[in-house]
Amino acid sequence: MMHLTEGPLAALRDRPLAAEVARAATLRPGYRDHPVALDDPRGAAPMVELRDHGIAGANAYHAGSAPYHARIAGSVPDLLLRAPLAARLAGVNARLAPYGLELWVFDAWRPIAVQNHFHDHWMPDRLRALHPDWDAARVAAETERYWARGAAGPIVPASPPPHATGAAVDLTIRARGGAELFMGTIFDDVSEASNTDHFEPEPAGLAVSAREARANRRLLYWLMAEAGFANNPTEWWHFSRGDQMWARLTGAAAAFYSVPPDAPAG
Repeated sequence: MMHLTEGPLAALRDRPLAAEVARAATLRPGYRDHPVALDDPRGAAPMVELRDHGIAGANAYHAGSAPYHARIAGSVPDLLLRAPLAARLAGVNARLAPYGLELWVFDAWRPIAVQNHFHDHWMPDRLRALHPDWDAARVAAETERYWARGAAGPIVPASPPPHATGAAVDLTIRARGGAELFMGTIFDDVSEASNTDHFEPEPAGLAVSAREARANRRLLYWLMAEAGFANNPTEWWHFSRGDQMWARLTGAAAAFYSVPPDAPAG
């Protein structure tokens, strides 16, 4: 088994990502207005259960993981993703295997009820409690940095929340069957520290923990980028391919994933 300080993955841990993330941050605003090619045949790709395809994980909103410590109403135990994307994740796992590492998935396809809970209630309530002086516009703007708006009724196919497409996935890297690599924050930590490039500036002194978080975020970022995914610059764990955010960040003329044809009710 190779160590992360040797072999091809060592170079990814040393590869800066600040320029790419800064560029993505300038492109991200307004991504929900990016065109969606609803007639693209790729949009018919079915969703599959990732754990049936060798990808480990547990749905954080159903399992009651930190930071919520409770099952979110409307959540599901499934980890569903479009089949072509599952194959790409398997390819990432193949690159990690010689190091005794694997991907760990927190969330993939997400019911609109969960999206609405966080966008309409949990995040605004948290912000108002922390910042009672903030007006409604600032609360709404900060909420949108982390939670895409949901839908009062059926999802509009031309502007679906990313996780409603089955083309977005939240994940990290862990030792095979063991602990997650240190990334500097937990999943769904809604703070500046969750920005993918947060640890890119050279840390003062030794700062071993900051350097380790930086190296591990770089590893995850470049592995996923080389597999064709785009990263949400405000969330080191969020990657997608084929949805509107991916299209906006990569310069694609249009997204090709909208509401999955086999999406469960909810």
